[in-house]
Amino acid sequence: MKDQEDIPADVSELIRLGTIASVTLDPPRCTVDYGDEEDGEGAAVTPPIRWLMPRAGDTQVWSPPTVGEQVVLLVPDGQIAAAVALLGLTQDAFPPGWSSLTEGMKFKDGARISYDPEGHALLAELPAGATAAIIATGGIRITGAVTIEGTVTVTGDVVADGISLKDHRHKDVQAGTAVSGPPKTA
Repeated sequence: MKDQEDIPADVSELIRLGTIASVTLDPPRCTVDYGDEEDGEGAAVTPPIRWLMPRAGDTQVWSPPTVGEQVVLLVPDGQIAAAVALLGLTQDAFPPGWSSLTEGMKFKDGARISYDPEGHALLAELPAGATAAIIATGGIRITGAVTIEGTVTVTGDVVADGISLKDHRHKDVQAGTAVSGPPKTA
């Protein structure tokens, strides 16, 4: 149990507001400007400290902070070198991406992934020139109607209702300018 002398007399030393001053990715650390020139302390910046990630065990979420993003500093025992930055405060410089029940992620380049529980709609929006890839060696299953605008390029076969686009054959076809009928199942 801690002695009462170990607890800072000023609880404002334990929780502070600040803004991200710098970010390093390896190791994941940030510095936070937490000084307030109005209170006479002057500008102060933490040493490199950790930031809170939503998950950091077997399941991990990686989302580094942004310089200028406002944070809450948790400062155990008032020791600024042991502080942890809690991310996620909205502010004028970084306003919320939505003003509804829609949940999602918005990225610096304008990409957005969101789900609207009222409209039951999942949406992934990418900026011009962006690409998307789904890698699933076990396959992908889509249930429901699919609409595709643009060219579809397939490196394997396309099978529709049991009929192979690559290997289907037509009977009773004669060479020349005649056009065959639609594919028939074997």
